[in-house]
Amino acid sequence: MGMYDELSRLEEQTPLAKPKMPSERKNTVVQPPAESPQQSPPEKTSQRHHVISDVMASRLDDATLRQWRDMIENGETHNSALRLSVDERETVEDCILTLRRKFKIKTSMNELARLGLLALVLDLEQRKEASLVYRVKKL
Repeated sequence: MGMYDELSRLEEQTPLAKPKMPSERKNTVVQPPAESPQQSPPEKTSQRHHVISDVMASRLDDATLRQWRDMIENGETHNSALRLSVDERETVEDCILTLRRKFKIKTSMNELARLGLLALVLDLEQRKEASLVYRVKKL
């Protein structure tokens, strides 16, 4: 039995909770709890996502963004396969349509995937154990 057979068997045995896709979250509004002296303090997890996004955005200066744009638009590429679930693919396609219709930005799934990988690599290099990849995979 090979390593991949063992991993497949383990995946089948451990059911994972399906993460909410961004398309499922866009209609969800997080309401702050009403203030009252008897209530416990509000959870900080609902705001954590926004903090992480803002931290990542603040680390990207214009020079880095220009380099990334040149890299994904003009750089040398090699074949690779990206396997997505139906929901993930539809969410990315929605993102591409939104960028084109609302912001007049032409992009592709390939460019978004490459940009996302660049952002994840930078996040890991700069934040180490606080990075998104580390935290998700360490669970």
